[in-house]
Amino acid sequence: MNIALSVSCGDVNGIGLRCFAGACQSQTFNASIELAIDDQTLKAAISAYRLPTAYINGRWTLGANEITIIPVNAPSGVVAGKAQDDAARCAIASLETAIARTANGTSDALVTLPINKYALTRVGWPFPGQTEMVAAAVNETPLMVLCTREVRVALATVHVALSNVSSALSVEGIVERIAALKHHLVVDLGLIDPQIAVLSVDPHAGENGVIGTVDGDIVKPAIALALANGYHADGPHAADGFFAFGAYRKYDGIVAMYHDQGLIPLKLIAHGAGVNCTAGLRIVRTSPDHGTAYELAALGNVDSESTAEAIEMAILIARNRRTLLG
Repeated sequence: MNIALSVSCGDVNGIGLRCFAGACQSQTFNASIELAIDDQTLKAAISAYRLPTAYINGRWTLGANEITIIPVNAPSGVVAGKAQDDAARCAIASLETAIARTANGTSDALVTLPINKYALTRVGWPFPGQTEMVAAAVNETPLMVLCTREVRVALATVHVALSNVSSALSVEGIVERIAALKHHLVVDLGLIDPQIAVLSVDPHAGENGVIGTVDGDIVKPAIALALANGYHADGPHAADGFFAFGAYRKYDGIVAMYHDQGLIPLKLIAHGAGVNCTAGLRIVRTSPDHGTAYELAALGNVDSESTAEAIEMAILIARNRRTLLG
């Protein structure tokens, strides 16, 4: 079963291309992989980062993997560690191309390399993150899931200011996230009868209203409604003890209420090998769980494990969907 992957180049001034090259050199992926990037930009990156030079006629050989280059009309210079407008435009054009090829079925899955959100918004990009751009392309509601092979954390709110989290939550919204997470666990990852934990908003789940009322007014009713609809969900769990004392190991999936609540512990557990999966969409999308890391771009070795895991996860999900959904 051949799987085709489209990869966006991300910010060419960050570590993304170095991580991609390192992942492809270290592992053999059972997939056809294409990279959306301007030809001259890739040549400049190969030179700047001393990447493998076996690039001939639109084919870039990385270890046992032959990467097909899909050209985009957005050339960029390569200045390691700098936010540049031309690199931002290149990243946007690459995303547009890779998303479109996945949405139209040319590719089975999308892997997005890291961007600098500020740099992209500076040149007119209207999205708070790549997740929202992918979702807008297919007009569907995304569920961000950060995961390792054993731990999966979904977010009830994503790129929302902490002060706005409580007002962004609703009973229906949390139930929808629980349902989307279950669908991801069953269809994308092949789990049977998944157990889902739901985290609280306030410390100690609000202490019965002493600290806050959001958990009693919104989170608990959402869990009750999810249970009534046949989902195996429980909580709300106070996040500190839940992660610190290992309760997370009992669950197949976790719904966190806001970005840092779920992603800080997940990234600590992942030790640099976490993957960002966008669930809830008709297209498959994964990405490494780190950013551009400008401070590392011009330095020595970078850790490519998260990128390798993102590629492997995209292949797994695409294969599972093809098997289960046809």
